[in-house]
Amino acid sequence: MRKRFLLISTIIVLSAFTFAACGKKSPSSPESTNSETTTAEPTTEKDTTEEEKPVATATSEESTKEQTKTTTATKKDEQAKPKSATGTYNGFADTSSVEIEMSDGSYQTFMVNDEDLVNKLNDMDEGTKITFTYGAVEGQANMEILSIE
Repeated sequence: MRKRFLLISTIIVLSAFTFAACGKKSPSSPESTNSETTTAEPTTEKDTTEEEKPVATATSEESTKEQTKTTTATKKDEQAKPKSATGTYNGFADTSSVEIEMSDGSYQTFMVNDEDLVNKLNDMDEGTKITFTYGAVEGQANMEILSIE
């Protein structure tokens, strides 16, 4: 008799939890509404309409345009005359590239493949102003530092 009572009690308790859990919607579910969440201030019509404004999303054409902004260098780019620039050395981004804050305030990552340049940059303190020459490498998006003055 006691075992039957424990079994029935357990089934009832588990059923109650199951039904209670199935009836609630999670705050992240699409079916949930603002009425389920509580706030310190009551919501007004203006608040509701502001929350229901559509979010702008990029079309596939816009996404493609953004992807093509970062292009890889061609053989022609690699053969072009190296450029000179001044910037602030911010340290290595990984084992073969450094981050430099350019004189115009933008940040760029440059590859460093020459062992002597790697050693020279390792000896510098972050925040050091440098003047350097750089050029393109075929198939790469980032430019390569060719020399440091």
